[in-house]
Amino acid sequence: MAERPAEDKSGILPETSIFFYGIPAYGHLHSNLYLTGCLSAAGYRVVYYSMEPYRREIEANDCEFRAYPLDRDSIDASDGDKPLKLYRLILEYTRDMLPHLLAEAEKEKPYRVIFDSLALWGRAVGEIMKIPSCSFYSIAVMDRVGGNAFWAYASGFSASFLRYAGDFNRAMDVRRKLRQTYGIRKLGVLSVLMNRGSSNLMGYSKDFQPGGNKLGNGYVFLGPLAPFRKVIQTNDFVCPDDRLIYISLGTVFNRDEGLLREILRQFGQKHPVDGEPYKNENPWNIVMVWDMETAGRNTDTKKDEWKHRDNFIIRPFVNQGEILKHADLFITAGGMNSIHEALYYGVPCLMCPQQGEQRLNAGQFEALGFGRILRDRLDLYGEAMAAMKLKDQWDEGIRTEMCAVHMEAALQLFDENKCKGRLKYMDKRGNKVWERPWKTEKIQFL
Repeated sequence: MAERPAEDKSGILPETSIFFYGIPAYGHLHSNLYLTGCLSAAGYRVVYYSMEPYRREIEANDCEFRAYPLDRDSIDASDGDKPLKLYRLILEYTRDMLPHLLAEAEKEKPYRVIFDSLALWGRAVGEIMKIPSCSFYSIAVMDRVGGNAFWAYASGFSASFLRYAGDFNRAMDVRRKLRQTYGIRKLGVLSVLMNRGSSNLMGYSKDFQPGGNKLGNGYVFLGPLAPFRKVIQTNDFVCPDDRLIYISLGTVFNRDEGLLREILRQFGQKHPVDGEPYKNENPWNIVMVWDMETAGRNTDTKKDEWKHRDNFIIRPFVNQGEILKHADLFITAGGMNSIHEALYYGVPCLMCPQQGEQRLNAGQFEALGFGRILRDRLDLYGEAMAAMKLKDQWDEGIRTEMCAVHMEAALQLFDENKCKGRLKYMDKRGNKVWERPWKTEKIQFL
């Protein structure tokens, strides 16, 4: 472990740089901003690599934003659930960005490196420069070949192998060049999709990790961090206080034409409640995250069909936490952040998983009694009503445990002498009293 710089008289750590290599996707971003903000509050200079649309949120959480040397228009998010294509893309992005990232790291010599588990380029910087590095997981780690997590992810391999076999061949050429040029180790498919560090920080509850008790000391479960980050997104509408269903199917896998049509058909019209029809003035209020300008171009769903539903509020992005404070139900794809935020705000979920990781999350969430998986979209409305009733019987003790965060465990990895935070004052005996700006295990639900 690198030597820790001495404290100055104020008790604040001198400037030491931690480089964080993120993924330009909101789910990954939101899961780690609280961690990076805590590191900044503890006296470190945190340089966060991402892309321009995410600058404001990164800077709001007290990090120094730095843009990747990559044209945003070149980012291909389509079919991102297909492992072979994703494998090729990660290798190509690493090849294209690594010279620039290495040059900046050589110049500034960061104290530590943290990288998203998908950010091979971040692992490569730490490995090449021999800088102590941590991986940050926003999704469940594949514990072992043949484990539950493996089979959840493996469905994507089997379904896409023939279609994307050409991607694998192209990836082999890039892998060969990375090995020859930089000597990077572990460039197999699983290693690139699950980049491990000497320590691994898990931004979710251990209850969501298959085989979590068998992973060993190299894996630190921090709990769900997303609800505690600093949020700058403001909603341009007044959130309904009652009869509110919130729908967000994610920003990538949101083109399920059949599901979109059922949402419109079943919640944009009258439905029976206890045998009586709705009155026109009292339907369910729907707040839905969906970019009609982009996603709509890739489906047959016409924008005008949605605009004439008075009970729908549709936006491409929202402050999710503010909506969940009022929601009776969350219809979600089952991303790790989303279901944890729902749990924190006490909102049951109806989950519509689109890919392996979401199916893994949804299955565990359902087993714990906090949500249910949609099985009959033609009865979307009925299943939504059934999901709402789960709140009447769920275990509050388990909810509290799953929402707890453990920041001390993470911060100690970056400081041999335990990261103390900023000096608050000196007590009467001359002892230092430290301000700890991060949350501990005690959770107060909003």
